Amino acid sequence: MNDLAYIETLFGHQDAIPAVASFASERCVSVGARDRSARVWKIVDETQLVYQISGDASSLLKEKVRSSVTGQAMKDPVPEGSMDCVAVIDEQRFVTGSDNGDIILWSLNKKKPQFTYRLGHGEDPPLSPAEHSAEMTPEDAGIPPQPRWITCLASLPYTDLFFSGSWDGKLGMWKVSEDLKRFDLLQYIDLGIRGVINGISVEERGKRGVDGVRVILAIGAESRLGRWKTIKGGKNCALIVSLGVSKA
Repeated sequence: MNDLAYIETLFGHQDAIPAVASFASERCVSVGARDRSARVWKIVDETQLVYQISGDASSLLKEKVRSSVTGQAMKDPVPEGSMDCVAVIDEQRFVTGSDNGDIILWSLNKKKPQFTYRLGHGEDPPLSPAEHSAEMTPEDAGIPPQPRWITCLASLPYTDLFFSGSWDGKLGMWKVSEDLKRFDLLQYIDLGIRGVINGISVEERGKRGVDGVRVILAIGAESRLGRWKTIKGGKNCALIVSLGVSKA
């Protein structure tokens, strides 16, 4: 910004970069969609740290995971296909969201996920055989329900509060634990509007920790990443939600 000019291009991701979030120091974190990695860029040092879930689904069973529906450990995690959004919690932690419904808490000191919450916005009902197959008379092969993607994340910086979005018509509000090792759902806020939450911005109102927060949502009939998901009756609009919550 001091030079008002282009400085440098940083290379590392192997796919498109759908989201970037910045720390207070001269560092930022990005996610690389289908390369399934988050990278923390140390701008001054010209180095990067790579954070990625290891390989197969069996390894995911070892993570600390919870279902958003039952709160219990899940036995059959859906493999991650694309890591699409990221938000910074503090100078040492950030959260990512993926197309398998996972919301993951990462610590800069650990290359493996610190905590994983599965099905953060639940699942869509299974498709009918006719919708799932191009055959004229498809058989019912027990098509499983599909997780709703985590389409965006945003935090109230340097507090324990962050928000998530998908296409279920609800805004997820989450609280990081005091030991900073996990997070829990505070509530789902019913927006009363159909559509995909494609963007979230959060700011405090009035006096810090007293007057609550204002959340601004960008909602669309389609996903911001393409027409992979179109919501029937979805609205293209900006929505402002005021929440009377107190933050430490």
